[in-house]
Order: sequence, then C-alpha cells, then structure tokens
Amino acid sequence: MDVRQILLDTESALRDFVSVIMQQQHGDDWLFQSGLSDDRLAILQKLQAEFDEKKISLQEENQLLNYGNLMDLKTILTRNWIGDFELCFGDLQTIEVYLSTLHRYYDSDANNRSLLTHQKHLILGISGFLRNRMVVYRSWKDGDKHGFPRIESVRDNLGNIWVLGKPKKIKTGLQLRTGDMLEFVVTAIDPEGLDLEYRIFPNKWSTGNVLLMEVNEKHIGSQSIFHIGIKSPRKHHAFPLGYDDRVTFEYEVLPK
Repeated sequence: MDVRQILLDTESALRDFVSVIMQQQHGDDWLFQSGLSDDRLAILQKLQAEFDEKKISLQEENQLLNYGNLMDLKTILTRNWIGDFELCFGDLQTIEVYLSTLHRYYDSDANNRSLLTHQKHLILGISGFLRNRMVVYRSWKDGDKHGFPRIESVRDNLGNIWVLGKPKKIKTGLQLRTGDMLEFVVTAIDPEGLDLEYRIFPNKWSTGNVLLMEVNEKHIGSQSIFHIGIKSPRKHHAFPLGYDDRVTFEYEVLPK
C-alpha cells in the first residue's frame, strides 16, 4: 500500500470538496473570500504565474488553490466552518488536529526520514476518516445509493477534471484523432475501506486507478463518450450492470 499516494489522494479529494462547497456558496471568485490572507494569496498567484510561464500546467490543474497545501485547507475550513463543512466533518478541533498531523508527514523525505509503521497507520486512519466523511456527506446530499463506493475525482491527461458536485458527464469540447492516447486518473473510496476495481468501458476491470485508452476508429464521432467506472468486490452493486459509480467524458474524435 502506497501511503504517500494515499496522502496525496486525500489532499486532492479534500481540495476538490472544499472548492465545490465554497463555489456553491460564494461563486467563482470564492478563494478571495475564503479567509486566506492577502499575503498567502499573493504567494499562490506567484506560483501559478511561474507554472503559466513554464507552460507545464493544464487547464484545470492550474486553479489557484492547487498551489496551496493542507494548512491552507485548514484555514479555509476554520474560517467557513458553520454550514456544510460542520455537517460533513462534525468537530472543528478534531479536523484541525488531523490536518496539522497530515501536513507534518506530508514531505518527510525532505528530512531524509522514512515513515515509521505507526506513522503510516496514523496517516491511513486520518485519511480514511476524512474521505469516508466526504463520501457519507455526498451520499446524504444526493439522497440515494447509500453504502456504495463513490468516485471522488477523475482527471484526464488533457487537463479536464470531474469532481463531486459536477454533473456525471463532462463535455470537454476537445478534438481528438485516432491514435491519440487518453489517460484517466481516478480517486475513489469505499465506505468500508474495501479495495476497488477500475475500468474504462468496455475494457476489463483492473486494480489500478490509472486507466489508458488508445483512441481508435470505433470512437470516431462528434460526441464520442468514454465511461469510467468503479466497483467493489461485493456481490451486489449500485447499478444492475455491475458497477457502483461512473463518470463520462465526451470528446469529438476525427480520423487520423
């Protein structure tokens, strides 16, 4: 089990969750009303500009909050606690301690230290708690499919991203050619912590959350869709076709 990847996935899931909630409450410019100081926002803007200048960032990946860290998320949660965040996570002091703990172990390699066994278990426990609470909250808001695994986010290699709160179909507006390669990175969680399987339909299920698909002649069309699904090892699933959650990406595909 890659504990560091779990830590990265947890940070990403929390960042996406915070972004959706804050955008719903304050609109697209919510970050400037989030409680982060002007000095901190200026630092994030400087980092964003550096990535823009180097042209190494993709469209969705270059959102300003993506240059923040777990302590920035802690600040936003603290300053905007009453409402959705309190309903989701319950106790503010607990969340503050949890985020400070994860931040402390975020980059232990910088000090040439490997994580000890008890530290790994601590990270796994906190990460599982945070992600489970977000899944439970989302299930409560959706009002259906209780107790089944949920997709938290799907990113493609072209800068498109789906996160909770968005419609399950992403119309990318991008044009592909046969022979192009699509890559999707999926983060998902099971309410009971079971291992999940991932799939681009109609490919086979796999245990890896990075999915590859070469665009071919069968995909040619103005509205070519790619379904990304997950399922648990349970006998029963949320949908009768044998999966528990699914997100769809749409592209235009032209001949080579």
